[in-house]
Amino acid sequence: MLLNTKRIVSNMENSKKGFIFILISTLMFGSYGVWSRLLGSSFGNFYQSWTRALFIVVILLPFLLWKKQIVPIHKKDWGWLALFLVFTSLTQAPIYYAFNHMDIGSATLLFFVSMLLTMYAVGFLFLGEQFTKIKVISFILAGIGMYFVFSFSLVLFSLLAATLAVVNGIASGGEVSFSKKLTGEYSPLYLTWLSWIIIFITNTPVSILLREVQYLPSFDMVWLYQLGYTFVSIFGFWLIIKGLKYTEASIGGLVGLLEIVFSILFGIVIFSEKLTSNVTWGALLIICAAALPHVVEIIKNNSSVKFL
Repeated sequence: MLLNTKRIVSNMENSKKGFIFILISTLMFGSYGVWSRLLGSSFGNFYQSWTRALFIVVILLPFLLWKKQIVPIHKKDWGWLALFLVFTSLTQAPIYYAFNHMDIGSATLLFFVSMLLTMYAVGFLFLGEQFTKIKVISFILAGIGMYFVFSFSLVLFSLLAATLAVVNGIASGGEVSFSKKLTGEYSPLYLTWLSWIIIFITNTPVSILLREVQYLPSFDMVWLYQLGYTFVSIFGFWLIIKGLKYTEASIGGLVGLLEIVFSILFGIVIFSEKLTSNVTWGALLIICAAALPHVVEIIKNNSSVKFL
């Protein structure tokens, strides 16, 4: 009896710890728009991407060597890795442009819903995932939410900015989905490191070809912002991976949705952005669409009632 009580207390403590880790990670991910806006036009879209990628690659390398996680990629995984890296290479510069040319909240919503829809599409078409009533309902809700936000964005912002937010979401959705074919063989940290390597390799020549200014590192405030953006990227990822070790993935998915809320709040509080009724309804639909599968899974895990 005492042993069971201790186990229950231990599980509750771990769950609480996992919740806190994931909550902090969503706060960090939600701040991406703030860091992008602080950097603003000081750095080119691709320049900020490749320099941040270089920082992260260098910082993560010692940890990977220490953990002995750098391993050869099996031949059978080359195709999946190629798809993963192609999508990954498009995950930084487009959203940076969007954050700097439209509201952070609107850009985040367009990014998130297009990522969600892409994950569903890739899962159905390439990963053998099945259609369920819950997923169909989520897909429809997400699509309606995207319509509300996108139509509003086209009224106030440029088509390019709104489109690039969607492009970034599609790239991120493909990246996350195709990584599922690799995480069983390779550590998440290793895959993250490879993703930043490809971002460095692809974004550097584009930055040069576009004749973006290639600044040398200095002690200017803008470089402190870039370092802040870098460390938020690293620790945000580390915290969510750590948090998922202590709590259920469905719970983590629900907590992770606070990234949208934090992003919108940052835009309102720091940059005095305003929420319109269209964006508000769109945000609610998108959050419901993303939350629905997680909520159903939690209920299933805690009840014998048969759901959809």
